[in-house]
Amino acid sequence: MVFAHARFAVVSMGSVLLVSMLGCVRPKPENQVMRLGDDVLASGSAPSLGYDSIPGDAILAGGDINFSGSTGGDYVGAGGRQDVRGRVHGSLRAAGGRVDVRGIVDRNATIGGGDLVVDSIAVIGRNAYLIGGNVRVEGAIRGGLLATGGNILLNGPITGNVEIAAGTLTLGPRAQIGGNLRYRVSKDEVHIDRAAHVGGTVTALPVSKGRGAFSWLWIFGGILAGAVVVLLMPRFVAEAAALFQERPIRSAIVGFLCGILLPIAIVIAAVTVIGLPLALLSAAILAVLIGLSEVPVAVWLGERILHARTPLGRQSTIVNFFLGALIMLVVGIVPVIGPIALFVASWLGFGSILLSAWAARERQLA
Repeated sequence: MVFAHARFAVVSMGSVLLVSMLGCVRPKPENQVMRLGDDVLASGSAPSLGYDSIPGDAILAGGDINFSGSTGGDYVGAGGRQDVRGRVHGSLRAAGGRVDVRGIVDRNATIGGGDLVVDSIAVIGRNAYLIGGNVRVEGAIRGGLLATGGNILLNGPITGNVEIAAGTLTLGPRAQIGGNLRYRVSKDEVHIDRAAHVGGTVTALPVSKGRGAFSWLWIFGGILAGAVVVLLMPRFVAEAAALFQERPIRSAIVGFLCGILLPIAIVIAAVTVIGLPLALLSAAILAVLIGLSEVPVAVWLGERILHARTPLGRQSTIVNFFLGALIMLVVGIVPVIGPIALFVASWLGFGSILLSAWAARERQLA
């Protein structure tokens, strides 16, 4: 029980840190709405979109977001609080302190934050991927559900399989799961109402003691550190993300070779008296670079989601980072495949950071 509460506390704290940093994406105190082709972009302290029909994507960034329109494409939101009550014909991707989904999403929903609510009137047409401190699902999910967080409540119809990793799990009386239910939750923290129905098998997975509060603290601390780096050096991070896309093979080679050769060089230097200070300094710098190696990859993923069309100026990089980090968090909780994918992303990102740093050095010497 102590483990579960500790994890919930850290998840909540990390979400608060995430939200506090999201406040930095506000380009101006007033709200701005602009069209870019078929897409509509809104930003500010309280952006709101209530258009009857948006042919393309709806992209919103700010403090208090309200969406009650209809999109022909995706909904992408990054902000403190989000209320999504419209119709999204594509997929929904949102990161914030509190995200309420009260509308219809035809495809997938990927959401991360402090408090996540899929209201009883909401419908998600395919799969839902949820990460948060408190997660409440009362609406209909016509695909599968993958969720992780502190407290998770399921009290609505879910057509496919459900995978849960949480501090507490509750299945309410209206929970109807058509597929299998697999959960990684302490036995004492699982509460299943007698009226709840699971069509497939119910499997209780062992709770990993190796991934406790420290693991969550490390994850959200990494997000906070990455956000600080992006805010301090947006141009450098954007260039590293561009190199990741333009030269993936070179990034892979540089990341692989330097990831092997640099530690060897540090060890060799450390065994000498003269080289020990340099070895310690190099080891500290290398640890920082490796810890931030996924930042360019997150920015690149965010750009792919937004199609590099967000007109937020310097703030576009931080918006891209948060959206990409959300996707990487979801990928990371997928068993087996997730850790491998993140390892490869870290490897490529490390190479792109080194290439970007070398390019910056060349510009200074020119």
